Amino acid sequence: MEEKTGYKKPLQWHPAFFAGIQIELQEEDSMLTFENEHQLGTKPKEIDVLIIKKDKNAQIQKNIGRMFRGHNIVEYKRPEDSLSIDDFYKVYGYACFYKSESPHIDEIKNS
Repeated sequence: MEEKTGYKKPLQWHPAFFAGIQIELQEEDSMLTFENEHQLGTKPKEIDVLIIKKDKNAQIQKNIGRMFRGHNIVEYKRPEDSLSIDDFYKVYGYACFYKSESPHIDEIKNS
């Protein structure tokens, strides 16, 4: 649909897809729960500390810095906290989102 200004409204595919997948799986819907656009968390996701090496070949001398790669995500844990598998996956998810939101495809390398 085009308005007088020449602006073309983007087509909203999510509602149609959500309805379509429910129709496709209606025979098994008693075994499934459908959630449309499930919100992740209660607030925006934030990385505690992001450290980016300006020169990827630079050798950092401090002990913690020796393991740094180009882009480094640091998540703070209180001394009394333990590191669980869910904490690992949360930070891994942050890394995936961070990489995927760069302006150009594969701009942030895995190494």
